[in-house]
Amino acid sequence: MRLSEERIEFIARQIAKSLMDKKYVSYYSRNRSLDNVIAREIMQDLSFEDKIDAEVEKSIRSIKRDIPEGSAEWMSIFQQKKEELAKRHNYIY
Repeated sequence: MRLSEERIEFIARQIAKSLMDKKYVSYYSRNRSLDNVIAREIMQDLSFEDKIDAEVEKSIRSIKRDIPEGSAEWMSIFQQKKEELAKRHNYIY
């Protein structure tokens, strides 16, 4: 994951505060706070994107010719394959 758990929690608190301040949402729960729900969703989303990235990397490595990781060609193929997989999984990144 590209963000630390602390950073995700900070972002989630800011989103929850903004939603509540603007009265877009009112959320009362004894078990979970809104920021915890938002943080969990962010973590799940980033985790899913990590899985897509891993699948794309595996796919690129299976190509018969050697493509240096980080090269312009690698990045181009990575982006193209990631878009294909994301579309197949109905995932927007």
